[in-house]
Amino acid sequence: MISRLRIISGLLLFVFVIGHLLTLAFGLYSIAAMETAGRFLMGPFSNPIGGPILIVSFFVHAALGLWTVYWRNSLFSNWADTAQAALGLAIVPLLLPHIMGTVVGPAMTGVHTNFKWVLAVYWMFVPHLGIQQVVALIVIWVHACYGLFLWMQVQKWWGRYATISYPFAVIVPVTALLGFVESGKILIANRGDPEFMAPVREAATAYDTVGATLNNIQSQVLWWYAALIAAVLLARAVRLWGKRPKITVTYTDGPTIERSAGFSLLETAQSMDTAHAALCGARGRCGSCAVRVLEGHENLAPPGKTEAETIARRSLPDGVRLACQAMPTGGPVTVERLFAPTISPVEYQELLRGEDPPARDPEPGLEREEIA
Repeated sequence: MISRLRIISGLLLFVFVIGHLLTLAFGLYSIAAMETAGRFLMGPFSNPIGGPILIVSFFVHAALGLWTVYWRNSLFSNWADTAQAALGLAIVPLLLPHIMGTVVGPAMTGVHTNFKWVLAVYWMFVPHLGIQQVVALIVIWVHACYGLFLWMQVQKWWGRYATISYPFAVIVPVTALLGFVESGKILIANRGDPEFMAPVREAATAYDTVGATLNNIQSQVLWWYAALIAAVLLARAVRLWGKRPKITVTYTDGPTIERSAGFSLLETAQSMDTAHAALCGARGRCGSCAVRVLEGHENLAPPGKTEAETIARRSLPDGVRLACQAMPTGGPVTVERLFAPTISPVEYQELLRGEDPPARDPEPGLEREEIA
């Protein structure tokens, strides 16, 4: 359930971000084109139904992200996941000034924001916020694309659409940034035109009366956000604190790893730089990290709901566990990886379908097995 909520909320936010970036791309033509495009591309989230859905999606996704941080036993076992989590945590402070100016501000002043006003803030009045928004755009896009990639690459249709997804991931943000720059140049070129700048003067007059209040609210939100992150990290430290039994995890093709309990088989392997497939990013969705437990079944915690559902969906045989979910409780465990650490998403899907994937150099001593 938590995994599904995270995917659904993330997809809704991703759709909104795409609409926002495509709207900016129309700035390559004109600011008026941005306004027109925005009514269509961002309109679904600017009404009494879409607006609350977007807000709920944001808070649900953020809350589940913090929940994931709390339950992570190791914060640095996978650099890509660590980077994505760090980028996710950075989104709120980076995006907060934009939210204050385009959501909270209009609610307080009753003045509808327009692109001329927003561009004037970023290109004329507070230029450093413009730079901050460029950084926010990059951070949000990288965070979103990585999360979407982990979900998509284990889907059956990934092999058919993978080649078009990579250009899309580059073209959208690049054209958005170019549109932002070009529209800023248009604004500056027309700043001496009273009629052209009338919407900017109107918004500036209204915001002068609430500027101090907006800054005060923004500061309080940042402090509460920092306190929330600190509380999550403290709660996580308390959860992991205390003396834990020792475990010994032996891979049939090496190595043997000894450490304290409290980490999954995958985290234990990664702590010793042992290569291991985990195409979904250790989220328990794909089954590519599956291992056959040869000894020490009793030294593993029972499968949770996520693991049990994936094992059933992938028709994994008895004695097979997901390394990203299986938690050693103490004592020795001997396992054998079912898939090569270097297996690609396309190869994995072919194996699941019983097809013979293209030949690759396998890891020494490691054979890939078909799943019944």
